[in-house]
Amino acid sequence: MPAVGAGEPRHRRRTLGIALGMALAAGLPLAVIRELFVLQILTFVFIFAIYAQSWNLAAQSGQFSLGHATFLGLGAYASVLAVDRLGLPPAVAMFVGPIVPAAAGLGIARLCLRLREWYFGMVTFGFTAIVQVLVVEQFGWLTNRWDGVDAARLWPAGLSVEHVAVLNYLSGLALMVGTYLAAAAMTYSRSGLAFSAIHDNELVATVSGVDVRRHRLMAMGLSAYLAGLAGALNSHTLTRHISPGIFGVEDSIWPLLYTVAGGLRTPEGPILGTLVVRVFWEWALRSLGGFDSLILIGLALALIVTFFPRGLYHLVTRFAAWLIGRATRLAPGAR
Repeated sequence: MPAVGAGEPRHRRRTLGIALGMALAAGLPLAVIRELFVLQILTFVFIFAIYAQSWNLAAQSGQFSLGHATFLGLGAYASVLAVDRLGLPPAVAMFVGPIVPAAAGLGIARLCLRLREWYFGMVTFGFTAIVQVLVVEQFGWLTNRWDGVDAARLWPAGLSVEHVAVLNYLSGLALMVGTYLAAAAMTYSRSGLAFSAIHDNELVATVSGVDVRRHRLMAMGLSAYLAGLAGALNSHTLTRHISPGIFGVEDSIWPLLYTVAGGLRTPEGPILGTLVVRVFWEWALRSLGGFDSLILIGLALALIVTFFPRGLYHLVTRFAAWLIGRATRLAPGAR
């Protein structure tokens, strides 16, 4: 296993710089925008960027999940029920509840150790249907079946709607930035190198001394926990309700689309992809309506994948490098 090179401090400085830039840029709307709809959309972006980041983390180790809604939903249900049944404060349950999907993720990864990429994805897709049936039928007495259960609000009662929207926005932003820092640290660590080696060629990685089993379990456990965290945060802030519909196919496809559009296997890609795709989607819905917006978003995603297969983040970095190079050449005293 090769050691992490001398470039690690550079990656750390770059990661911290990007995180600070994201926090400042995302905090800007609070100074100029007071529309609740805009704050809610951006809060949604923050939460689902965490969800996309979780999918990307699993994909780095060659585990392409097509049933990630399993972990999103289990995290939401576990957090909501921990408040209702155990009396935990929502701020605590939000971090305790995702332990349930993390355990489920470890179990699925353990069962599918010999499966890779889209074969693994088909198994996770099947697990989503199984979990939905269990939630509705076997545990219906606890989950209120298809009607679902209401979620306790994250913030104390008595606050105005505007204050709650701002607090939801800030909590989503803080957790998104924290998740990004954790994902970036993992990506550029020894474990991240192991994930990449497993993704590229599992046999070569094994011969090189990588413990494939341990790293795949690690990646899936962390991925499922973050997905559960996103589900819990969404339930206690935006939706305030949880039902079996959260296990739907669309909630498993969105993190894949966000990540591929932004840049697969980069910690920045899921954030950029979620922002661009979601904002574009909301604009299309308001401008064109349901059916036409679906056609437009499909065409846009097809163009991104065709002309920018490495995602929008690589396009942004290339453009930024070009701007920096041009500014350096035009600077006074430059030769």
